[in-house]
Amino acid sequence: MKGAIFFDLYGTLIDILTDEADPGVYSALCRYLSYHSVPISPEEFRKVYFEDIQRVLKQSQEPCSEVDVFRVFSNLMQRYGHRHFPRSVVADTAKLFRSLTIRRFGVFPAVYSVLASLFAKYDLAVVSDAQWIFAEPEMEMLGLKSFFKCVVLSSHLGFKKPDVRLFQLAMRRLSATPEESIYIGDNPPKDMEGAKRAGMRFILFGSSVKSGSEFKPDGYFSNYSELLKILGEM
Repeated sequence: MKGAIFFDLYGTLIDILTDEADPGVYSALCRYLSYHSVPISPEEFRKVYFEDIQRVLKQSQEPCSEVDVFRVFSNLMQRYGHRHFPRSVVADTAKLFRSLTIRRFGVFPAVYSVLASLFAKYDLAVVSDAQWIFAEPEMEMLGLKSFFKCVVLSSHLGFKKPDVRLFQLAMRRLSATPEESIYIGDNPPKDMEGAKRAGMRFILFGSSVKSGSEFKPDGYFSNYSELLKILGEM
């Protein structure tokens, strides 16, 4: 039994801070959109963008609904530009938006060395509430993609954690059983509840569990230099 280790992405592997409230983000983005003949003001874009996200979430039949912001961008650009845009143009627009919002971006200390050690012993995967249009290139940019056999992102599926289906799908893709699977995340209500309900063990990173929680972590660490020892003890 080789064993499988599954990671959350943002807040667990990637240390990121974004600011989608910054008016300058929308001013710069709308200047770019004007080059594609999409006449929309920064104020209108911001309003419609968030309204469309909420509309999609409310229309979903999923208890833990998720949106694909690539589709939101595509629909918005088509509505205001009055034409269909190539996938590459929509993708570049979404990525520009993301790049304008980022205030901090990188991996947590010792992540690379720990992943390299784990890669030799375990099958590794990512299970994350994340937008694929942002997460996939950002994993590539940070050199994380090659460590993982599979990546399961909520925006591809239409539902998010703690829905156990994300965890179950990842285990199926690695041909791993719950008994040989460990999930590592930083958000107990989503990460721990979902992993535990899927039958996995759970290790908490850099956070705390509020009293009254149905579940308890099987391990805890605040620095990646501690993780190998914890896994060895488990």
